[in-house]
Amino acid sequence: MTAVVLPTTAVIMGDSLIYIVLPASISDFGLESSFGVSAAVWIGLALSINRLIRLVGNSLAAASFNRFGFKTPFVMAVLLGGLTTLTYAFSRGAALLLVARALWGISYSHLRLGAYLAAYEIGDPGSRGRLLGFFNAGQRTGSFIAVTAGAAIADAAGRDVAFTVLAAFGVIGVLIALTAPSFSVRKNAAEPAMSRPEADTRSGMSERAWAVLVSPLPDGVREIRRRLLAINYLRFATAFAANGLVIATISPFLADLYGEKATVFGVSIGIVTLAGLLVGIRWFGDLALSVPMGHLSDTWGRRRTVLTGSALTLAALIVVGLATQVVVIVAALPLLLVTGSLLAVALDASAGDAVPDEARAGSMARYATWLDMGSALGPIAGLLIADAYGFQAGFLVASALLITGVTGYGLATRKQPVRA
Repeated sequence: MTAVVLPTTAVIMGDSLIYIVLPASISDFGLESSFGVSAAVWIGLALSINRLIRLVGNSLAAASFNRFGFKTPFVMAVLLGGLTTLTYAFSRGAALLLVARALWGISYSHLRLGAYLAAYEIGDPGSRGRLLGFFNAGQRTGSFIAVTAGAAIADAAGRDVAFTVLAAFGVIGVLIALTAPSFSVRKNAAEPAMSRPEADTRSGMSERAWAVLVSPLPDGVREIRRRLLAINYLRFATAFAANGLVIATISPFLADLYGEKATVFGVSIGIVTLAGLLVGIRWFGDLALSVPMGHLSDTWGRRRTVLTGSALTLAALIVVGLATQVVVIVAALPLLLVTGSLLAVALDASAGDAVPDEARAGSMARYATWLDMGSALGPIAGLLIADAYGFQAGFLVASALLITGVTGYGLATRKQPVRA
């Protein structure tokens, strides 16, 4: 499993850093208004297309593993991920950057599915959760290194040097990936997102809609569909806010507040470095707190944990959206990012708990699609809203989404056991 996790840690660094560097260094990437499209739209698209492409990339990854087994597609995905990082160092203009970002989305679809498959192939029912937690911690380690050390290198030496250094780690990742296990992928383990055409044919429009929203379910468990939809929508809302909007807008938002350099608690610091440190709190939260937060949801109950985490996240969003003091905004951002980690763990567990074993794979795949949609739309919406109404307006829009999400979740789960 280490041979699967460490390569992902290495190649995810470039993706994590670009969320910090691109919005603050538009001219370095040669992005400008063109073809009647504003620079803000090009930036938002560049930061989102990798997630949008995963809506189809997940199925492509499943087909690749089915046809070629585990090792070859995984090694190629690591190589592709390293090459995209190198592309970020030298690309100018929207076309090459968009292609690189789309290819990274395909790469990550393979890396994520590869980790799931490896955990189920290597582990047993008593260890798979820890193996998947190891994968999550590993990729967050890469993200944390990128948005702290990588951002500091970008501030000091420029984006070309920073991304070239991170691409060198990708070479090491490829060498490690060559030692990954080689095994055939069982078809039923590699097609979690595929629906059954015959089931769709038998069902009416309503059943087809539910199949799209929460995946096809056995006849005996269809009463849980509303609960699954509420969980999926709340995950969309939290991903829109914490994974998408906040991370994509934090650099230009801070630049709008401070200028080129910020003075925080009497210390002068570059905007990219400050943004990297703040986003690093999110990745460090995922790295260090995922296991204890998961334990909290186990012992305290899923519903109570989700509602508490939602309340804290909502409070932080509203403070950032309405505050007039810069120090208050900067102080609220870490709370927003950490509570996003808490919600992610509790909602992941809720989504898995909500369905029986035979329906879990398809349902979790659809849940991941909602997550990807929120993460993809957040940067686009955040930058467009900021361009029209200011950065704080985007946080208020995210607050409205979260209010509707947590209200729906509360209503859908109020008569269910606490672990739901």
